[in-house]
Amino acid sequence: MRPARILIVEDDPFIRTTLAAAIRAQNFDIVGATGVAQEALRIQAQSPFDIAMLDFDLGPGPTGIDVAHALRSRQANLGIIILSTFRDPRLLTTKLPPLPAGALYLCKQDIDDVRKIIEQIYVVNETRFGRVVRKIFPKREPIPLTTMQIEILGMVARGLTTAEIARQRGVSEKAVENTIARIYTQLQLPRDSTQNQRVHLTRAYMRLAGKSR
Repeated sequence: MRPARILIVEDDPFIRTTLAAAIRAQNFDIVGATGVAQEALRIQAQSPFDIAMLDFDLGPGPTGIDVAHALRSRQANLGIIILSTFRDPRLLTTKLPPLPAGALYLCKQDIDDVRKIIEQIYVVNETRFGRVVRKIFPKREPIPLTTMQIEILGMVARGLTTAEIARQRGVSEKAVENTIARIYTQLQLPRDSTQNQRVHLTRAYMRLAGKSR
């Protein structure tokens, strides 16, 4: 059996080059590595591949999920792996299409060895002609918050006041305060009287978004 042919779409040049070299060293065929969505489509048209490995956050414009759908529309049995710093993709935006069937969504924070990525490549390659491996949101959510709670958590992390959050969402300040309290409890954040509740919430958001440890 020939080695799986893989496309890498990652907008960070260092990560893109490092990932390509590590996967190539495991005897896979890297047909292309790019950080641009349109370039990924051009490569597919000229040299079809078996698996697309895409960074979720590609900066302004399409997300890795958008690119995955575009690639899959041209190739029904394409294997897809999404790599992300976000523990939950809704932390980037809550307006996401579902991940294509059979795709894997992997958090970069969980990957401390290239062998873990190689294992997932084998999984996707073996299942890309049949059953669904995983959807973007498994039955147990990556973090125990509703989409509305995630939106408000993001607004808190951006420094918006309770009054401004209430104005933008068209609800009362009391409703926002209650939601923030529920978020705090559901994330099991420490009850530290020396720090403002919003400091803990902002740190939690940054950690879940892969922006800090």
